Amino acid sequence: MKPDPQYQEPRSSVVFRHTTDAIRNSGHTDTSLAQAIAEQYQADVAPSERNVQFHSGDDADSIERALKANAQLVGRIRNGTVKMPVDLEESWVRALPPQWRDACSRELAQRYGFLGARIPMMEPHAGVLAVARLSVEFGHTLEALTNILADGRICPKDIPELRRALDEMGQLEAELITAKRYVTGHLQDLAPRAVSGGRP
Repeated sequence: MKPDPQYQEPRSSVVFRHTTDAIRNSGHTDTSLAQAIAEQYQADVAPSERNVQFHSGDDADSIERALKANAQLVGRIRNGTVKMPVDLEESWVRALPPQWRDACSRELAQRYGFLGARIPMMEPHAGVLAVARLSVEFGHTLEALTNILADGRICPKDIPELRRALDEMGQLEAELITAKRYVTGHLQDLAPRAVSGGRP
């Protein structure tokens, strides 16, 4: 007897899960996030290439109508009435607040077998940002592990927290790789100069 196939969650469901969490736990509402998605899509995709026709307005009344129409359009995609067009996914994810955008992007990348590490910027301020992100992800990982170990034993009820800890470790690993690439990039740039006495 053949085992039952193990289907994976559709990519759109991953995006919707992170979207729902962002609406519940950030300052966004359904309407404000739908508008952010619309604006990001219009900024990313040339008018002649757009498969989704979001609305816009040029006065108070038409802007209000556009907000409602865009919220309805995104809502119909989220509830499955309309299938998410593949061309919308990237803009949708980019429109999420940073914490949810990063988590969603990593999860989608991991489905292809990639770690989801960010390509580092090499400007000096990017190092500060990399350290901040490492600190945040380290804190999230410790919190998840602490929740698992709080009662001194591990049992089936810990499965959600174990999954969360695994996810947080993956995000910490990705941020660590980004920081490592930042340091490596600067080292490769500076080492030849040091050998030549600082000449460019």
